[in-house]
Amino acid sequence: MSVTYYGRGDHPGGFVGFRAVRSWNHGKDYRQCYFSTSAAKSQSDSDVYFRYQKLRAEHQDACWAVESLEHQYQRFVTMTNPTAKPERGLGVHGITAMFARWHGEKWEPCFSVSRPGKPQKRFFFRHHTFTKAWELAVDHWAQENGIMEVDRERVLNSPPDPSKFKRLRRQMNDVEGFDIPVEALGPVFQEQRDLINAKKSAEKIRSLKLNETSTDNPSLLTTEKEILAWFELKREKVG
Repeated sequence: MSVTYYGRGDHPGGFVGFRAVRSWNHGKDYRQCYFSTSAAKSQSDSDVYFRYQKLRAEHQDACWAVESLEHQYQRFVTMTNPTAKPERGLGVHGITAMFARWHGEKWEPCFSVSRPGKPQKRFFFRHHTFTKAWELAVDHWAQENGIMEVDRERVLNSPPDPSKFKRLRRQMNDVEGFDIPVEALGPVFQEQRDLINAKKSAEKIRSLKLNETSTDNPSLLTTEKEILAWFELKREKVG
């Protein structure tokens, strides 16, 4: 708590009372306010007016503390941590893109979630699709950091572009001296390839122009319609 009491003769300007002051955002946000107790009959808690001014100062400081925490929270959920290395940041504190050694062997892409006092939690694309890995990473990040649901949903619905990992690989290889093979990008784009293939298959089946009245095999027709419906669903997700 940043509340200071100045008794008689303590302040160079002659002020008597309480001064509340708080600074955040690297000093860009600075607040201070004075609460005089010169009218109090006694400069102690035995005086009602003295206690009243003291409580006002403490209340003001508490309000600024809440404002400071809100500012810190908003930075946490809307900005990349300034300490994050180049191309790792994903728009929030605590989630980064990275390539990591899988059991000390192959380089594997993943989303990494930092956890206060705990090891990082990594969600590898060798285990999940890009979309699922992002969902798991965001959910874990939200649980570990007490993120509000509205912010969890917003971040969840704003996944990074997979090409982020192309830039990250280039940064790590060309600038940082690593040797990550291009094959390491495979799992990043696997989901996209699967959806593109599903779209092509749907278009191929559509070209067959299935007609309910032109087949002599109702069971075959039903199977074809089910397949077409499945590919249509895949196509909608791609589109």
